[in-house]
Amino acid sequence: MIIYSATAKINVKQFIELSRHANSPRQITDVRRIDRLLHNTNLLYSAWNDDTLVGVVRGFSDEAYCCYLADVVIRKCDQSQEIERKLISKIHRDLGPGISLVLKASSTFLPTYLKLGFKKVDSGFELVSGN
Repeated sequence: MIIYSATAKINVKQFIELSRHANSPRQITDVRRIDRLLHNTNLLYSAWNDDTLVGVVRGFSDEAYCCYLADVVIRKCDQSQEIERKLISKIHRDLGPGISLVLKASSTFLPTYLKLGFKKVDSGFELVSGN
């Protein structure tokens, strides 16, 4: 049975292991960067099968207008369980009415997000810094 949490602590090793099993496009070899990623987010929802981390949705919210979802990572073998739908639904419910969820997705994942109810928008911008 999958257990969902908005308060569970996730360590670097668990996040990297989840990302590997999810075929996540995120670069996961820089342990210090992953540590910062986990400790500096203000929204971290997770899904667990016993002690195994099977899903994470991570983001940032101003709790007034919008919430940016920075990561939606689900273990490949658990993707048929609609874990991402349940995590995103819990986030939307907990944030309350009037707060939009925004995310940046690679074209590979567009069909998934459209099925989850997201609408594709062309009004976003990105300014990428050097590595």
